[in-house]
Amino acid sequence: MDVALISQILLWIVVMVLAFVVMALIRQVGVLHSRIAPAGALILDKGVAVSSPAPQVTAADRHERPVNIGYKGEKGQLLFFLSPTCPICKSLLPSLRSLARSYREDLDVIYVSDGDASSQQALIAEHGLEHATYVVGPEIGMTYQVGKLPYAVLIDADGVLRAKGLVNNREHLESLFEAQAMGVGSLQEYMQDKPRAAQ
Repeated sequence: MDVALISQILLWIVVMVLAFVVMALIRQVGVLHSRIAPAGALILDKGVAVSSPAPQVTAADRHERPVNIGYKGEKGQLLFFLSPTCPICKSLLPSLRSLARSYREDLDVIYVSDGDASSQQALIAEHGLEHATYVVGPEIGMTYQVGKLPYAVLIDADGVLRAKGLVNNREHLESLFEAQAMGVGSLQEYMQDKPRAAQ
Protein backbone atom coordinates (compact mmCIF):
# COMPACT_ATOMS: atom_id res chain seq x y z
CA MET A 1 0.00 0.00 0.00
CA ASP A 2 2.78 2.42 0.92
CA VAL A 3 4.70 1.53 -2.27
CA ALA A 4 1.63 2.28 -4.45
CA LEU A 5 1.13 5.64 -2.75
CA ILE A 6 4.78 6.59 -3.17
CA SER A 7 4.74 5.59 -6.84
CA GLN A 8 1.62 7.72 -7.47
CA ILE A 9 3.23 10.72 -5.79
CA LEU A 10 6.36 10.25 -7.90
CA LEU A 11 4.26 9.97 -11.07
CA TRP A 12 2.45 13.24 -10.25
CA ILE A 13 5.78 14.96 -9.66
CA VAL A 14 7.02 13.72 -13.05
CA VAL A 15 3.81 14.93 -14.74
CA MET A 16 4.16 18.39 -13.17
CA VAL A 17 7.83 18.65 -14.21
CA LEU A 18 6.87 17.66 -17.77
CA ALA A 19 4.09 20.28 -17.78
CA PHE A 20 6.60 22.99 -16.80
CA VAL A 21 9.00 21.81 -19.52
CA VAL A 22 6.24 21.92 -22.17
CA MET A 23 5.21 25.43 -21.05
CA ALA A 24 8.84 26.59 -21.30
CA LEU A 25 9.12 25.11 -24.81
CA ILE A 26 5.87 26.79 -25.90
CA ARG A 27 7.19 30.13 -24.63
CA GLN A 28 10.46 29.63 -26.51
CA VAL A 29 8.61 28.80 -29.75
CA GLY A 30 6.62 32.02 -29.31
CA VAL A 31 9.83 34.02 -28.87
CA LEU A 32 11.35 32.44 -31.99
CA HIS A 33 8.18 33.07 -33.98
CA SER A 34 8.19 36.75 -33.09
CA ARG A 35 11.80 37.09 -34.27
CA ILE A 36 11.19 35.49 -37.67
CA ALA A 37 10.43 37.95 -40.47
CA PRO A 38 6.99 37.63 -42.07
CA ALA A 39 7.00 35.30 -45.05
CA GLY A 40 4.96 36.46 -47.98
CA ALA A 41 4.38 35.73 -51.61
CA LEU A 42 7.64 35.48 -53.53
CA ILE A 43 7.94 37.77 -56.55
CA LEU A 44 9.78 36.37 -59.51
CA ASP A 45 11.81 38.91 -61.49
CA LYS A 46 9.59 38.61 -64.53
CA GLY A 47 6.63 40.37 -66.00
CA VAL A 48 5.04 43.69 -65.19
CA ALA A 49 6.56 45.68 -62.34
CA VAL A 50 4.50 46.31 -59.23
CA SER A 51 2.92 49.81 -59.13
CA SER A 52 2.77 49.84 -62.94
CA PRO A 53 -0.44 49.77 -64.97
CA ALA A 54 -1.57 46.17 -65.28
CA PRO A 55 -1.64 44.74 -68.80
CA GLN A 56 -5.17 44.89 -70.17
CA VAL A 57 -6.46 41.57 -71.46
CA THR A 58 -9.93 40.43 -72.46
CA ALA A 59 -10.41 36.67 -72.35
CA ALA A 60 -13.44 34.41 -72.47
CA ASP A 61 -14.48 32.55 -69.33
CA ARG A 62 -15.55 28.92 -69.45
CA HIS A 63 -19.06 30.04 -70.53
CA GLU A 64 -17.61 32.13 -73.40
CA ARG A 65 -18.41 35.42 -71.61
CA PRO A 66 -15.80 38.18 -71.90
CA VAL A 67 -13.68 38.89 -68.81
CA ASN A 68 -11.79 42.20 -68.74
CA ILE A 69 -8.58 42.06 -66.75
CA GLY A 70 -6.45 45.05 -65.81
CA TYR A 71 -9.01 47.68 -66.79
CA LYS A 72 -10.14 50.46 -64.46
CA GLY A 73 -13.41 49.49 -62.78
CA GLU A 74 -15.49 49.55 -59.62
CA LYS A 75 -13.54 46.71 -57.99
CA GLY A 76 -10.01 45.41 -57.81
CA GLN A 77 -9.10 41.96 -59.12
CA LEU A 78 -7.22 39.02 -57.66
CA LEU A 79 -5.98 36.71 -60.40
CA PHE A 80 -5.24 33.21 -59.14
CA PHE A 81 -3.31 31.03 -61.57
CA LEU A 82 -3.83 27.32 -60.99
CA SER A 83 -3.81 23.89 -62.58
CA PRO A 84 -5.97 20.81 -61.97
CA THR A 85 -2.75 18.81 -61.50
CA CYS A 86 -1.32 21.15 -58.83
CA PRO A 87 -2.02 19.85 -55.29
CA ILE A 88 -0.99 23.13 -53.61
CA CYS A 89 -3.39 25.02 -55.89
CA LYS A 90 -6.23 22.75 -54.79
CA SER A 91 -5.33 23.17 -51.10
CA LEU A 92 -5.64 26.97 -51.47
CA LEU A 93 -9.12 26.95 -53.03
CA PRO A 94 -11.03 27.03 -49.69
CA SER A 95 -8.91 30.05 -48.62
CA LEU A 96 -9.63 31.77 -51.92
CA ARG A 97 -13.37 31.22 -51.57
CA SER A 98 -13.16 32.68 -48.06
CA LEU A 99 -11.19 35.71 -49.33
CA ALA A 100 -13.71 36.17 -52.14
CA ARG A 101 -16.53 36.31 -49.57
CA SER A 102 -14.62 38.66 -47.24
CA TYR A 103 -13.67 41.12 -50.00
CA ARG A 104 -16.72 40.72 -52.27
CA GLU A 105 -17.56 44.45 -52.09
CA ASP A 106 -14.09 45.50 -53.28
CA LEU A 107 -12.57 42.58 -55.16
CA ASP A 108 -13.32 40.12 -57.95
CA VAL A 109 -11.46 36.82 -57.67
CA ILE A 110 -10.67 35.38 -61.10
CA TYR A 111 -9.38 31.83 -61.47
CA VAL A 112 -7.05 31.40 -64.45
CA SER A 113 -6.00 28.01 -65.76
CA ASP A 114 -4.92 26.26 -68.93
CA GLY A 115 -5.24 22.76 -70.28
CA ASP A 116 -7.74 19.97 -70.70
CA ALA A 117 -11.39 21.06 -70.42
CA SER A 118 -12.58 17.85 -68.73
CA SER A 119 -10.00 18.07 -65.94
CA GLN A 120 -10.90 21.76 -65.47
CA GLN A 121 -14.56 20.83 -65.17
CA ALA A 122 -13.76 18.11 -62.63
CA LEU A 123 -11.79 20.63 -60.52
CA ILE A 124 -14.62 23.17 -60.71
CA ALA A 125 -17.21 20.58 -59.62
CA GLU A 126 -15.02 19.14 -56.85
CA HIS A 127 -14.29 22.53 -55.27
CA GLY A 128 -17.63 24.29 -55.79
CA LEU A 129 -16.41 26.90 -58.27
CA GLU A 130 -19.46 26.75 -60.55
CA HIS A 131 -20.36 30.39 -59.87
CA ALA A 132 -16.79 31.71 -59.87
CA THR A 133 -15.19 33.58 -62.78
CA TYR A 134 -12.99 30.87 -64.27
CA VAL A 135 -10.93 31.49 -67.41
CA VAL A 136 -9.30 28.62 -69.30
CA GLY A 137 -6.65 29.66 -71.79
CA PRO A 138 -3.00 30.69 -72.09
CA GLU A 139 -3.47 34.40 -72.89
CA ILE A 140 -3.53 35.81 -69.36
CA GLY A 141 -0.67 33.64 -68.07
CA MET A 142 1.49 34.61 -71.04
CA THR A 143 0.66 38.30 -70.67
CA TYR A 144 1.55 38.29 -66.96
CA GLN A 145 4.53 35.93 -67.57
CA VAL A 146 3.48 33.34 -65.02
CA GLY A 147 5.96 30.47 -65.02
CA LYS A 148 5.22 28.70 -61.72
CA LEU A 149 2.06 27.78 -59.85
CA PRO A 150 0.20 28.66 -57.72
CA TYR A 151 0.64 32.34 -58.54
CA ALA A 152 -1.49 35.36 -57.68
CA VAL A 153 -1.69 38.94 -58.97
CA LEU A 154 -3.51 41.74 -57.15
CA ILE A 155 -4.79 44.62 -59.31
CA ASP A 156 -6.52 47.65 -57.79
CA ALA A 157 -9.69 49.32 -59.10
CA ASP A 158 -7.59 51.85 -61.04
CA GLY A 159 -5.97 49.06 -63.06
CA VAL A 160 -2.61 49.25 -61.27
CA LEU A 161 -0.75 46.04 -60.41
CA ARG A 162 -0.29 46.28 -56.63
CA ALA A 163 1.23 42.93 -55.60
CA LYS A 164 2.09 39.56 -57.10
CA GLY A 165 3.94 36.37 -56.33
CA LEU A 166 4.03 32.64 -55.72
CA VAL A 167 1.49 31.71 -53.08
CA ASN A 168 1.90 28.38 -51.30
CA ASN A 169 -0.44 28.97 -48.36
CA ARG A 170 -3.10 31.33 -47.01
CA GLU A 171 -0.49 33.54 -45.35
CA HIS A 172 1.13 34.12 -48.75
CA LEU A 173 -2.25 35.11 -50.20
CA GLU A 174 -2.93 37.51 -47.33
CA SER A 175 0.57 38.95 -47.68
CA LEU A 176 -0.47 40.38 -51.07
CA PHE A 177 -3.03 42.57 -49.30
CA GLU A 178 -0.52 43.52 -46.59
CA ALA A 179 2.03 44.46 -49.27
CA GLN A 180 -0.59 46.59 -51.03
CA ALA A 181 -1.45 48.36 -47.77
CA MET A 182 2.25 49.07 -47.11
CA GLY A 183 2.84 50.27 -50.67
CA VAL A 184 5.44 47.63 -51.52
CA GLY A 185 5.48 44.83 -54.07
CA SER A 186 5.96 42.07 -51.52
CA LEU A 187 6.85 41.57 -47.87
CA GLN A 188 10.30 40.35 -48.99
CA GLU A 189 10.84 43.70 -50.72
CA TYR A 190 9.79 45.47 -47.52
CA MET A 191 12.19 43.38 -45.40
CA GLN A 192 15.07 43.98 -47.86
CA ASP A 193 14.49 47.74 -47.85
CA LYS A 194 14.13 47.93 -44.06
CA PRO A 195 17.85 47.32 -43.27
CA ARG A 196 18.85 49.93 -45.89
CA ALA A 197 16.54 52.51 -44.28
CA ALA A 198 18.08 51.80 -40.87
CA GLN A 199 21.63 52.56 -42.15
